[in-house]
Amino acid sequence: MIKKIVALAATALFSMNASAGYIQYNFSGPITGYVIQHDDDQSVAYFQVNMPIAGTPSQSPSGFNERFTPQFGDGSNTFYATTTHFLGDGPANYVGHDNFGGDHDVRVQFDISRNAQGGFSYVANYTASIFYIPQSFYGTGTLTGFVSRSSVDSNLVRILDSMGGYWDGVQKVVPTYVASSEVPEPASIALLAIGALGAAGAARRRKSAR
Repeated sequence: MIKKIVALAATALFSMNASAGYIQYNFSGPITGYVIQHDDDQSVAYFQVNMPIAGTPSQSPSGFNERFTPQFGDGSNTFYATTTHFLGDGPANYVGHDNFGGDHDVRVQFDISRNAQGGFSYVANYTASIFYIPQSFYGTGTLTGFVSRSSVDSNLVRILDSMGGYWDGVQKVVPTYVASSEVPEPASIALLAIGALGAAGAARRRKSAR
C-alpha cells in the first residue's frame, strides 16, 4: 500500500512539473484586466491592466483611467515583476510604469498575498502626473481588490510562443522570493508526503528487524 501511495504522489508531482506553460491572473475590484506569467519562473509574458486614477485638481468627473499594456517608442508602458511571496505557482508583485506619449507619468506597485479564502488579494499603491492643459492632474492613492487564476486563451498562447514566450518589448524579469505568506502548494505537499511515507517505511523495517 505504501509503495502505491508513493507511486501516485510521484506521478502527480511529475505531472505538475511537466505542465509548464503560461498562467493568467485576473484582477477584480477597482482594477480590472489580467497579467500572464510563465508558470515555471513566474516572469511576466504579457499584461493588460486598467486602473482608475484620482487626483487633485480633478479635470473630469471620471478622473483618469490608466491602461497598462506593452508599448514602447515615444516613452514606454511597462509592467514587470520584481518579487513574489510564493515559492511555487503564484502571482508576482508587479511594478508598472507608463510615460508613453509624454502627457502622463504613472507608477504603480502591487503587493499580492494569499487571503483568508485561499485566493489572492492585491494592494496597489500609485502615483500619477497627468499633464493636462492648462492645469495638470496629480494623484496618489491605494487600490485594493482580488486576483483569480485561470488558463490562457489558446490563440494568445500560440502568439506568445511565436514571440519566444514574451510579448514584443516585454523583458524577462524573474521575481525573487521575499516572504512566505502562503499555504503549501500541491507540489510541496506531495514532496512532504513522499518524505513522510519513506520515513515511516524505514521505521517499520527497523522494527521488523528487531
